[in-house]
Amino acid sequence: MTIDQSIPLSKDRLFNWLKTLSNQLSKGTLIIDINDENLSILHANPYFFKLTSFENEQIINQNISILNGKRTSKKSIEALNLHLKSGSPKKLTILHYNKEGSAFWNSITLHPIRNNENIIQYILLTCEDTTEETLNKMIYKLEHEVYQAIDHESNLQSILNLISEKIELFYIRDVYCTIHLYNENYDIKSIGSYTLPVHVINKLAFFEIKSNSNFNKSAIYLKDFTDTPLYNDISENYELGTIQGSWTKLILTPQNEISGILTLFNQDSTELKQIDINYLNRLTLLIQLAIKYAEQKIQLRHLAFYDVETNLPNLHYFKTQFSKWLNTGDSGFAAIIHPAEFNKIVDLYGRSAGADLLSQMANRLSEYLAVDDVLISRFSNSIVLGVKGESDSFTSYYQQIELLTLIPYLIDDKETYITIKIGYTNFDQSLTVDQIIHQSDIALSKARNRSGNSFEAYEENSTKQLIEEMEIFNQLAYALHHEEFLVYLQPKINFTTLEVEGFEALSRWNSSRLGFISPIKYIPIAEQTGKIKDIDLLNFKHILSWLQNRLNKGKKILPVSLNISPDHFYDPLFLENIRNIFNQFNIPPQYIKLEVTESIELVDLSRAKEILNQLNALGIECSIDDFGVGFSSLSYLPQLPFSEIKIDRSFVSSMNEPGMYAIVQTIILLAKNIKMRAIAEGIETKEQLVMLQQLGCPAGQGYYFYKPMSINDAEQLLDIEKTADEK
Repeated sequence: MTIDQSIPLSKDRLFNWLKTLSNQLSKGTLIIDINDENLSILHANPYFFKLTSFENEQIINQNISILNGKRTSKKSIEALNLHLKSGSPKKLTILHYNKEGSAFWNSITLHPIRNNENIIQYILLTCEDTTEETLNKMIYKLEHEVYQAIDHESNLQSILNLISEKIELFYIRDVYCTIHLYNENYDIKSIGSYTLPVHVINKLAFFEIKSNSNFNKSAIYLKDFTDTPLYNDISENYELGTIQGSWTKLILTPQNEISGILTLFNQDSTELKQIDINYLNRLTLLIQLAIKYAEQKIQLRHLAFYDVETNLPNLHYFKTQFSKWLNTGDSGFAAIIHPAEFNKIVDLYGRSAGADLLSQMANRLSEYLAVDDVLISRFSNSIVLGVKGESDSFTSYYQQIELLTLIPYLIDDKETYITIKIGYTNFDQSLTVDQIIHQSDIALSKARNRSGNSFEAYEENSTKQLIEEMEIFNQLAYALHHEEFLVYLQPKINFTTLEVEGFEALSRWNSSRLGFISPIKYIPIAEQTGKIKDIDLLNFKHILSWLQNRLNKGKKILPVSLNISPDHFYDPLFLENIRNIFNQFNIPPQYIKLEVTESIELVDLSRAKEILNQLNALGIECSIDDFGVGFSSLSYLPQLPFSEIKIDRSFVSSMNEPGMYAIVQTIILLAKNIKMRAIAEGIETKEQLVMLQQLGCPAGQGYYFYKPMSINDAEQLLDIEKTADEK
């Protein structure tokens, strides 16, 4: 609403004009004389009386503070008074109370009204009940906080406590909140609360869940405490506010089974209104989703971070935890400990016996070292060990590690002695986790060549790698200028028809001076130097040019996906550059897809969402690449407009392991549930293809079908398929 704030009238005539205007507005309005020290209300329109239940004589000559209550924010009161006294326009949302004491969120807009001399005479306030809208915003904010907490590995108990806390602090009524969760036998497995201690909650327990209970699952159950001994007992003995009654709502599973209850204990006798019902419904849905995602997160993390055969932490867990050490500047040593008799034990007693040996070794190692800063994980047929401490501290621990060989292991009910080979390296923040493991592995290869228990340290052999990296760095600019980077295409196969349904574009560099350079070598350097965006854009241009050329010739084309570096994705000019290149060609947007890794959300989730939405507006879909590697996706994935999830090759290559099979199955189901399409990467065997087909994965790529091919080879492949289609 816009008001002409300078009216050429006398003050009295101006007031009469404002009253007429006020009475015609469809919002609650008040008129206040700015020259009145008390800022008294001179006039209120009928909508205001309807909004607050007050009558005219109860409002006139009163201050707007008559709407304040015990939960009205002092900061909000101060802000409102400040703007009233200064006569500045402002919009505020304040928790106010009507005549009966019911709270509501009041959206207030201040309109200063000036006379013809540009002097403010009155303040016209418009008021609107925005309770439901504000509560919805609060629930949305709570939902975001809950997902963040789940993402940061908070347990389910802390999630329930967080929800209870936010409800008590920000709901419009004075309530105590409890959340009860039950197991399959309807025994309480968790209680979430903020203010109420557990012993008080137990006193208030009245809503019993049993297997044969017959509940209306959509109902809200009310309880009146005013006629019970608890009414006075709670406030007198526990220093809590008087509890007059409660509202209880069932928490249901996606299968409509009871998994818990949400109860709000009221400190006033305010009746249950439709807005409260809506709020409780949304809260129970939020709790249901929080439980589902928290449990799924726990399951995924265990499957991802623990070895199924030994139940030991796996290499992925080791890398994740070790990275945290490096990020905080820690140093120490890492070692790979290999039982030399491992293969013989597996040959004699089976793979489970080998896993049993590693498990026993890890348990002993934990006991012998007996220090806090230790990481022990399974690494193929060995144990990988990380110890924080002083540089070159391995020798001070070797005697404890060598104890692993003194006592026999019980394998298949037989005592078995082993010898160990150890390769180790010292680490600090100058190394990556992969470099540390690689160095330890190189040292282990040396140790294996010696008899008996043996260990070897990694030694710097030369500066060959550094020289190679510098040569690559020096040639990057030349290669970009002369467009030495090429696009290779790896076909994506539809698992139903076993036909090519599209391609993934992969960057390749055949340097005129250095020869063919692996992407594993030059892409990290390009990312570090900021040149990766130029490579991405050059590849994008090559793809569009190729598609345009085929279209112009009336030839068949298929969608092409291009990998975008996370560093490039957040570049301020990313969208502008993509648009500029895309608009140079006449390619239907459905033939272009951009792939980004799941780590993009770690930088700026809201910015990522904005970029993806703008790409979608262009008609360009996006997929999330290497899904599951970072395990930070569950909370943000439903919020980002991806159309496709690409299952990382590390999961596909190990699908014969039960744990990895379960992860792939979970990801495919997750993609289906959130209406995304799962694409499997790194398929190398028919067995993997069959397993993926059985799990309902719609498509994939890998060497089993095609290796990445040149554009010329892709041309021939498409032309052959088109000819086959025509026949």
